[in-house]
Amino acid sequence: MLGFTLSKLNLLILVTAIFTIIAFFLFSLTDIVISDLAQQHVKDYSETVFGLVSGEMLCRKTTVTIPESIEYFGGLAPSKRLYYVMHLKRYPNHPKEGQLTTLIFQIASRKDPDRVIATSSIDINAKIFLYDWDPELNLFTEGRSLTLDPESTGDQGAKNSMVLVKEVFGGESYLHVIACSSSAAMCETNLGRASCWLDKCYSEPRKSICFPIPENCLSKITCG
Repeated sequence: MLGFTLSKLNLLILVTAIFTIIAFFLFSLTDIVISDLAQQHVKDYSETVFGLVSGEMLCRKTTVTIPESIEYFGGLAPSKRLYYVMHLKRYPNHPKEGQLTTLIFQIASRKDPDRVIATSSIDINAKIFLYDWDPELNLFTEGRSLTLDPESTGDQGAKNSMVLVKEVFGGESYLHVIACSSSAAMCETNLGRASCWLDKCYSEPRKSICFPIPENCLSKITCG
């Protein structure tokens, strides 16, 4: 009787150990799948920027909308979705003359925006402007970084898109990255705001033929 009980106990321990190993393997596989999919996304965005800035035209523009989630397979469930944010950063913030500027794409978990899952970067011979936008307060600013959040909420729509503008002005190249929404015509609105920022807030104020002609700028932006 004791031998039978020990045999069953050993069998239970063995089954539990096997289940634990399989579960650990599946969860590890899930992390790998998520990382690979996210890495492909940021790589695609880097290639889009490279194609944009490599052209000979003085002005080029494209709009990119990021999906609300990354669907993946793996783990104990047949299908899951990763809800995420995407950070864009420039480095260095103030490049020296002749120095390349790096544009960095990072995908992070929406629950923990500091936990970066995938990163891709591109070095370009251009000055980078990053224009962020708060969809809840409808505020527009320029800084060293911006974050797109396809699950964000606001009266103007989710912050799930960016307008990329390549500009050659005075013999120098510029890349403007403007956060916006795929709904409510916010991308065109924020293009106008970027035009106003260049005209009213930039250290070397100017009007650009790559943007809409700025009008009523005092009501659209706040410098500083």
